Amino acid sequence: MNLNGKTIKSALIVTLALVLTACGSTPQPTVQLQSNQIGTDKKVAFVYVGPEDTAATTHIYGAGCLLCYGVASALTSTLDKHLEGTIDATELNALKDLVIQEYRQYNSDMQVVTLNTPIDKLKKFKGELGFAEKDFRPLKDTLNADVLVVFELYEHGAYRSFSNYIPNGDPQGYVSGKLYTIDLSTNAYIQYLVIDQKVQPEGVWDEPPTFPGVTNAYYQAIENVKQKLADAI
Repeated sequence: MNLNGKTIKSALIVTLALVLTACGSTPQPTVQLQSNQIGTDKKVAFVYVGPEDTAATTHIYGAGCLLCYGVASALTSTLDKHLEGTIDATELNALKDLVIQEYRQYNSDMQVVTLNTPIDKLKKFKGELGFAEKDFRPLKDTLNADVLVVFELYEHGAYRSFSNYIPNGDPQGYVSGKLYTIDLSTNAYIQYLVIDQKVQPEGVWDEPPTFPGVTNAYYQAIENVKQKLADAI
């Protein structure tokens, strides 16, 4: 992972924003899929939002200062090189295809769409728990749909926790994201599922250059997410 001052500063800003958000709000609980809301009498659209960088890498948490983050990044640099060079978007696309396949069991006419406006640019929705934070309702006419299924993947590769610059443990296989389904008339969730899958590598993990333990843990995390998605849909 090539780091500069701008990259480190951006990472710290994102981390701080996430911490402040977590402190100031109640997390949205899981919402079990209301399958009667996505049947053939509904027009259902599906959108996939993948990570900005599809290559896998090590995601560092807990390194709370610039120096700490720099030290942590140096400790993970060899693993980063392996992950970024060998794992691309193939497994993420497999997860996306699985979600589409599972939903089409209920509605074979579900359309895969691309949003003209990124989700983070949509207006905020002033609702309570059970409603999306962004206002998806204008998409009802734009997409000509009653329901929108959103599958977002944020990070994949490895997860490593630090206390400042001291590792809390080994890197773990890692996939994070979210699957949710929205009633475009009310902006209510008719499904909500957080994906935060971490798998501890077996045995000694620090085996460059191929890091088989961490690599296998990543693929196990992918398989665990596939099972979680299949069980939820």
